[in-house]
Amino acid sequence: MILHWMLFIGQAWAEEGHGAATGAHVDHGIPWTSIFVQTFNISFLLILLTVLLRKSVKAHFANRAHEYHQLVSRAEAARVEAEKGKREVKERLAKLEAASGQVLERARTESEDLRNRMMAEAKAIALRLQQEAERTVKVEVEKAKAHMRKDLLQKAIADSRENFKKNMSSSEQQKLQREFAEKIQVVGG
Repeated sequence: MILHWMLFIGQAWAEEGHGAATGAHVDHGIPWTSIFVQTFNISFLLILLTVLLRKSVKAHFANRAHEYHQLVSRAEAARVEAEKGKREVKERLAKLEAASGQVLERARTESEDLRNRMMAEAKAIALRLQQEAERTVKVEVEKAKAHMRKDLLQKAIADSRENFKKNMSSSEQQKLQREFAEKIQVVGG
């Protein structure tokens, strides 16, 4: 109701100012009535907007403030986390730098030990191979000797047979066969 009343008064003053401007008499002075009416209208509009929009504007700015505070707290948490990560990385780097000398020395020692072990194993393998080669040579020499003996024995037997056949007569052969048969009977009997 107050709103209707205020609009009615604003309209009446506006018409009064409008009627004066359209009349035959033109006044060149300051139009205080028009200024008052416009000032009243603007004031009324501002008061009306304040009353109507106060809660939504207040809620909007409160929401914006809340979002801003959330963003600030997230940024602060991210900064703290980044600083923590930076400290951890620095600590790890310091440890690695301190341990790098020890690791290098330990690696040198281990490589020297490994080289010594490999040399000892290589010598042992070489000695074993040499012994096996010597045994193989001995075995092969013995095989060759046995083969040569066998060949010589076979040749000697073959030569003896030929000589025996050439030099022996048939009566001597029969005599030897009888002696051989008698000896076999004696051994078998």
